[in-house]
Amino acid sequence: MLRTIRKAAVAAVAILASAMPLSAAVVINSANSGYNFSIDYTGFVNEAWTDQVSAFADFTFDGVSNNGLTYNFSYTMTNDSIVDSRIRSFGVDTSGTVASLSATGAYQYTDLNGQFPVGVGRLDLCFIATNNGSCTGGPGGLSSNPDETGVGTFAITFANVMESVTFDNFAVRFQSINPTVNGSSSGVGLGSLAGGGGSPITAPEPGTWLMLLVGFGLVGHMLRQQRRPTLFPQAA
Repeated sequence: MLRTIRKAAVAAVAILASAMPLSAAVVINSANSGYNFSIDYTGFVNEAWTDQVSAFADFTFDGVSNNGLTYNFSYTMTNDSIVDSRIRSFGVDTSGTVASLSATGAYQYTDLNGQFPVGVGRLDLCFIATNNGSCTGGPGGLSSNPDETGVGTFAITFANVMESVTFDNFAVRFQSINPTVNGSSSGVGLGSLAGGGGSPITAPEPGTWLMLLVGFGLVGHMLRQQRRPTLFPQAA
């Protein structure tokens, strides 16, 4: 009986873990110039997942400069949504203390610690299509149908020399969704690692970890219930 409970609990945890896509955590070593990785963004609109809006991005580490303080990257971003939409901005968290941020190309405007909507919160690095507005909203950005692709570069200068940096919590901002999805014309896309040129580290995003912890808590509760002795009424 105990083995059956364990199997059922493990299966429940696996279902919970698969309910949300994983947010990529990618480690870039300062000596690994040319390292490439890809991020696939799944739409999250009006607090529900959707395949109607999506995006795909390639990132290449172009090496360090500025006596090791600056990490340089190239990017290619594509809006491959099924419905009409545009990608206003994209963002990511990074390790270390960032002193400055610059960018070129399709998303040449930047914001440190920029606010994202739909529960994403603030991201360390934000890249924006136009200089009017913010990471949360505004005009411009790559459109779909036909799918538009934008390219550019960005440079992150840290306060201290970093042997490696970690990127996680990749997100894009969708606007002008038409027809509306889940009753809304805007939302976000959350990224999962789609491919890399080496051995990047991937980890579940905080929401996935929370579900795993809840699942394991349920397992522990069931096991404790199984171990609890059964009390029988004493005979009169």
